[in-house]
Amino acid sequence: MKNNLLFALSFVFSINLTLAQSGEIDTSRTFKTKSLALNLDGARHAYHPNNEGLLHNLNGGITKEQATTNRFTKKQGYGIAKKKLENSELYEGYIQPDGYFVSQTTPYYKDKPGSSPERYADAETIPYITLSPAWKAKGIRNCDIAYVVNLDNGKKCAAIFTDYRGNDKNTEISLALAQKLEIPVTTKKYNSYDNKTTVMKYKGIKSNNLKIYYFIGSGNGNGKTVEEIQTIGKKLMGIN
Repeated sequence: MKNNLLFALSFVFSINLTLAQSGEIDTSRTFKTKSLALNLDGARHAYHPNNEGLLHNLNGGITKEQATTNRFTKKQGYGIAKKKLENSELYEGYIQPDGYFVSQTTPYYKDKPGSSPERYADAETIPYITLSPAWKAKGIRNCDIAYVVNLDNGKKCAAIFTDYRGNDKNTEISLALAQKLEIPVTTKKYNSYDNKTTVMKYKGIKSNNLKIYYFIGSGNGNGKTVEEIQTIGKKLMGIN
């Protein structure tokens, strides 16, 4: 009985997803904003033990001591993926082969292990909008699709909802989406911890007027490639 119920639910979800992606066009759900924030979470080069990443380590809740020793409590270093050490209350951040921490978002490709950068949405390449309480209240879930129009310059790009923030102070978008929409971002030079390297880090994003078409139930809870996002987004908008 349980298996039959699960099969039925899966079948219904599959039908709804197919209708959302290829059925009747409905672009009635929109949201306008000009208050923006920049998200680098999931970027392969976001955080570094020597503070050589695209973001200052403090943006990810990482102090100099924590970064250089690679030791954190559970709530520290929230911008990176960590594992609990055996026989200890401390955690260790996963390090990529090129020396950068693994920066995390909410799971993007759920079948990938927590230690893999591929589990998370790369803000440098994936055009995404950060989920927040207001978006969830509208019915949007992880990996649903949107189509964004920059009303200030006419640039357009499909996007995916992923990651999560606990407030609605502004609309947070990935670096990749900001670049596709040609929204200027601000940077600032910082020194690495050992003062041997100067790194240009991202600080913020300029205000632009955006119109976001959002499509409830258009995703399946799992990540999409850049090409898949654009293809699905255009279909949902009725764009050939």
